[in-house]
Amino acid sequence: MRKRSDRTKSSRTRDDNDDSTIVPEELLIEILKRLPVKSLCRFSCVCTRWRSLISDPRFVDSHLAHSATRPKLLVSFPDPHADHREGGLWLLSADQSEPRNGQPQIATPHFLLRAWTGPYVSQSHDGLICREVGGHVNICNPSTGKHAAFRIPGTTARSAPWSYFEQTHSFGYDPVERKHKVLSTRVISKGRLNRRDILEPRVLTLGTKRWRRVEGCAPHYKKDREFCFDGVVYYTAWSSSRDCSGDMYLVAFDVRMESFRMITVPARAHEFRHKGLLIEFEGRLAIVDCYTALSCAKFYIWILEDFDREIWKKRVFVLPRCWKEMVGNCQVFPAGMVRSGELLFAPQTLSKPVCVFYYNLKTNGFRRSEICGLPEHDMSLSPAYCLLTFSDYVESLLPLGGLSSRN
Repeated sequence: MRKRSDRTKSSRTRDDNDDSTIVPEELLIEILKRLPVKSLCRFSCVCTRWRSLISDPRFVDSHLAHSATRPKLLVSFPDPHADHREGGLWLLSADQSEPRNGQPQIATPHFLLRAWTGPYVSQSHDGLICREVGGHVNICNPSTGKHAAFRIPGTTARSAPWSYFEQTHSFGYDPVERKHKVLSTRVISKGRLNRRDILEPRVLTLGTKRWRRVEGCAPHYKKDREFCFDGVVYYTAWSSSRDCSGDMYLVAFDVRMESFRMITVPARAHEFRHKGLLIEFEGRLAIVDCYTALSCAKFYIWILEDFDREIWKKRVFVLPRCWKEMVGNCQVFPAGMVRSGELLFAPQTLSKPVCVFYYNLKTNGFRRSEICGLPEHDMSLSPAYCLLTFSDYVESLLPLGGLSSRN
């Protein structure tokens, strides 16, 4: 009986080692890096050698580079059946490629995020997203289902009571040192009659567990979702005012240097003061006026031509004549730029069918894609419970525990 057990154990050991003679490692890597993350997670259980190979940082980077050639759309919307006090968010992904024979794209569900309380899902960096979950900042990899939670830092303000505070978070990436960071900005309004605002910014580098205090700038209230481009996190903000009547700025946070800059938005650009979308356009930061696109005739983009001298340029884009016919009765808004350089137009509420449009800013052409496979929902629910968000996304094996080891 012992001899048979020894032979079995020896056979298994040979099986683990003999795959290198059957498939050379270089060829194995070329095959594996083309597979989706879900398959790789299963294959890592095949044997010790495969697990070691798939978790190797060099393979993780190689797989990420290949995934970037097959970008996806990350689709998210609140779970209409979740308790309003706890919240929940569905995450799904769909291909950005041209549909074959007019067939709709099938959305692949990742999972349902429980206790989701933030206003939106952050921009994805290397397949990671950031969200707020009841007193914590949560970094999540939708492809692997892994996530890590960090407690939101408290205030250091003393003595005098405050009547209001607002805390927001922004997710950024430094391509030079290859570090992911979360920026927490907390604005505290002290007093009732003679109100005084204080800004307390802190930064968390993923791979560490401590929030660090950084040098701030003038107090401001973050207005919309942030956008990280070339190592700088941008977001629009009101100047120390909750009633949206103050001056509007473009806040720029250098992720590597951990420094702020507030750029004045020209007065003529205040058409988008209630809804502006930050994008990269021809290597520069730009703001899309979303509401002008509802006319189905044209829309405006304000481009930051000179960052240092704060020079803006306005451009008008006239949509094709057939645009209104293709869109029909569906209201679509600019939702962001995708890796192909196209501007994505998408609905803001869940409906059937869900159609998105990719608009080419250079050729004035566009393509339509229908997305199927979204979870069923009660059509009688308020649209507020069916808000859709779309973002550019690539699958990634990036582990949350070893981010600092990629330097």
